[in-house]
Amino acid sequence: MPTQAASSSRALQAILPLITCGQAYEAHQKARTFASRYQKSSQYDTAVDVLFQSARELFKAGQQGSGTDLTIFMLDVYDAKGEKVSEESR
Repeated sequence: MPTQAASSSRALQAILPLITCGQAYEAHQKARTFASRYQKSSQYDTAVDVLFQSARELFKAGQQGSGTDLTIFMLDVYDAKGEKVSEESR
């Protein structure tokens, strides 16, 4: 089974360059697709990593709507995982 770092790295290599090239919509859609697949296969931490890093870069690029959407999706993944809020999970 692939590790979280390997899985998220592969996804982020496909997503993040799109943001720097000005293709925010495409990056947003790819991030949602990758994260959905990870969530459905119970790879919650990988999904969170992809969503967090993609959202952060979209915010930096001035794409608040897309960044917000991915952040809300990330919270939904935490909910699906059953993650309790603690100092460590923050």
